[in-house]
Amino acid sequence: MPGLFSALTTSANTLDVYEQVFQSISDNIENANTPGYAKQQLSPVPMPFDPAAGLSGGVAPGQLESSRNQYAESTVESDNSAWGYSNELSSQLSSIQPLFDVTGDSGLPNALNQFFQSFSALSVTPNDTVARSTVLNYAEQLAQQFNGMATGLTNASTAVNSALENDTGAINTLTSQLAALNQQIQNNGGQANTATDAAMYNDLESLSQYTDFTALHQSDGTVTVLMGNQTPVVMGNQSYAISAQTDDTGTVSIEDSNGNDVTSELTGGSLKALVDMNNTNLPEYLGQLNQLAAGVADSVNGVLAAGVDENGDPGAPLFSYDSSDDAAFSIQFTGMTTDQLAAATADAPGGNGNAIALNQLGTSSEIDGMTFMQFYGQLADQVGTDVQTSQNNATTQQDLLTQARSARSNISSVSLDEEAAELIEYQNAYQATAQLVTTLDSLTQTTIQMLQ
Repeated sequence: MPGLFSALTTSANTLDVYEQVFQSISDNIENANTPGYAKQQLSPVPMPFDPAAGLSGGVAPGQLESSRNQYAESTVESDNSAWGYSNELSSQLSSIQPLFDVTGDSGLPNALNQFFQSFSALSVTPNDTVARSTVLNYAEQLAQQFNGMATGLTNASTAVNSALENDTGAINTLTSQLAALNQQIQNNGGQANTATDAAMYNDLESLSQYTDFTALHQSDGTVTVLMGNQTPVVMGNQSYAISAQTDDTGTVSIEDSNGNDVTSELTGGSLKALVDMNNTNLPEYLGQLNQLAAGVADSVNGVLAAGVDENGDPGAPLFSYDSSDDAAFSIQFTGMTTDQLAAATADAPGGNGNAIALNQLGTSSEIDGMTFMQFYGQLADQVGTDVQTSQNNATTQQDLLTQARSARSNISSVSLDEEAAELIEYQNAYQATAQLVTTLDSLTQTTIQMLQ
């Protein structure tokens, strides 16, 4: 009788273990498409069987083990930060590339060509009102092209600042969510259930697109997040908000919750790309555009000042601008009249000497050893190169990220085929054990009846 009761008890316990296995399989199937979820596995552990020693055998549930691999997770997060940076920079640079025409058929290069070519026509008929009017019209169009490009770059800066606000807001939301998950884990005695675990890793991956960070998994089950590997943004159940600040020069800095500038700590993510776009790329492009606008205005005005107009007066300026720091934005056609255009030199009134000199400005080295068109071409080429480089980097980082996610998936994702095969295996084992329980129960009842 003791042997029958022991075997019956052991078999019944085995059924309980199989039911726990079914639950883990059910959880995997139910969460197969849950972001951040890693396959869980409960493998029954065989117990020693030695009747003489009172060991009845059977199986114990063992530990519920997660297939999550921390190296695979950190690789995905790192590659996601690199992709977030390259993709954001590529997007921002691509948005301003249309401002820089490289065909010469439109935009600033076309306006420059037409402007200086108008002086060629003026040199043929220096006193013709139509030729003079053409010069003034092209001068006004050239100033407008500079204004339009400067406005375009300014609008791009405004868009970047808006994106910075969005990114910092998204980062603060995610770190707040992580702190709340830490609180849940603490309330649960340091244990994260499958839902909490999946949510945490999903939030960490989402966060990595915006910024690089180090995630330190603590012994109490919580995670500490250090943005840029140094600035705490999540510690226990507390999150620490960051912000984007802009100074009087338009330079953006990222500050921690205490107002400390932590910009230099950032190395990846879309937030870093936006900071670089605002603080480096746009100021560099706009600075060269200002230099070109001021160079054109100063050179043309200088030649005009050396000549005389139709009234015999010294040449008046054709362009004006506020300062060299905003020349492209503020450059304007002065509004001079046709008779005020100094096409002649002082020693040959009514001639074309100054018109020829003005035409020659278009092909002479006037700015950093280059012609105006060459200088513009250098700027447009730099923008194009930066766009192409960022696009290539984004493609490369996307491939690396895809590979990292695939490697992680091979380790920890749920395969419905594997779960189905495992389910069938344990169902067969469960049915066999259930049949054994039925048989042992029948034997036990028969034995009891025999003893009565």
